[in-house]
Amino acid sequence: MDFSWVISWPSASNILLEYVIGGAAVAPSWTSYFATLCNYQPDDFRIIVHNLPDDYGHLDPIVVVVSSLICVLAVLSTKGSSRFNYITSIMHVAVIVFIIIAGLTKADSGNYKPFMPYNVRGIFVGSAVLFFAYVGFDVVSTMAEEIENPARDIPIGLLGSMTIVTVAYCLLAATLCLLVPYKQLDGEAAFSSTFNYVGLNWAKYIVALCSLAGMTTALLVSAVGQAWYLTHIARAHMMPPWLAHVNAKTGTPVNATVMMLGATAIDAFFTKLNIMPNLLSISMLFIFTLVVMALPMRRYYVSGVTTPANHMNFILCIATILGSSTATSITWGLDGDGWVRYVITIPIWFLGNSSTQETVGAFNCTEVFEFKTKGEEDKVLTWRGDNSGDDPYASDVKTLVPISEELMVSIYMGES
Repeated sequence: MDFSWVISWPSASNILLEYVIGGAAVAPSWTSYFATLCNYQPDDFRIIVHNLPDDYGHLDPIVVVVSSLICVLAVLSTKGSSRFNYITSIMHVAVIVFIIIAGLTKADSGNYKPFMPYNVRGIFVGSAVLFFAYVGFDVVSTMAEEIENPARDIPIGLLGSMTIVTVAYCLLAATLCLLVPYKQLDGEAAFSSTFNYVGLNWAKYIVALCSLAGMTTALLVSAVGQAWYLTHIARAHMMPPWLAHVNAKTGTPVNATVMMLGATAIDAFFTKLNIMPNLLSISMLFIFTLVVMALPMRRYYVSGVTTPANHMNFILCIATILGSSTATSITWGLDGDGWVRYVITIPIWFLGNSSTQETVGAFNCTEVFEFKTKGEEDKVLTWRGDNSGDDPYASDVKTLVPISEELMVSIYMGES
């Protein structure tokens, strides 16, 4: 088992955890806005179990019903899901525009005082929690099998949607805080209850109805994306192979969809909304940490090529970077005022990064192979290898790597 498996296992598990928690965070809000639409309190639709901790004792049967319906829709057809998403997305965009326009007619700039009640540190702490709002953009990448031109359409869809949603987030947050003092915001159904606060009682029904449509879209997109994630992970033999099965008739991964939405429903049934963002942010940040660790590994280490000495130097540099980063984070988390500790940890971080390049050297190559197949003429491409470190393995070497019985790859490594 090499380093790639060390990275891939926790990455795969955290990606799945991320989407389960993300869906479970949206589902309780569905109950809250449904209660607002019916002029009830959210807890009127929940089962309160006093023997359980408060954060896990508000059992929500509605989220189980909604998750089940989403599962059926996601399993039946991707095209059908797309049509449903199209309709509900229109409603979602309409309510966003409505909230911004109607909200600004009742805006009170006095609600912005004080403008930064928790100073700059409060902004960063809030951003760490708000991080979970960006879950789902990477789902676009899982749809490559169902897109005619994924190389062009996926980047456009990813960057375009992220830009639009970021602008919408900022406008909605600004409008919400202009309507109601931030301390009086309803944590369960903030937007619909806000219009009650400013006297626009009729508007709360429009907001609640369209918000339900928007959350249904979010749950459906998450269901499709997380199912395909699990399918790809199973194809990589990190999960049981039956989870990689795609139904021939519907073209959807039925087993993976049922598995993921079942986990989402169980999580949302027991757990209150205020628990989810912290769990989700921890999971996402852990994934990104692993990715950041994998990038220098790919750049500075090549199995069978990097010398043992450079391998050990690389491990020491990575340990230095991780250690200094952890120390800086702990300093920030404790009080954030120990500037002396920052003076120590941040230069160590820079030292670890610069030492990686100096002591290990980057193995940069344009991979070009000479393919030899039975019954065909040799198809020759050029190979250029460059190892900037003093690596004896960087001399002209010919390495034969068996790909199959009919295909051999001849790799030539040499100094450019």
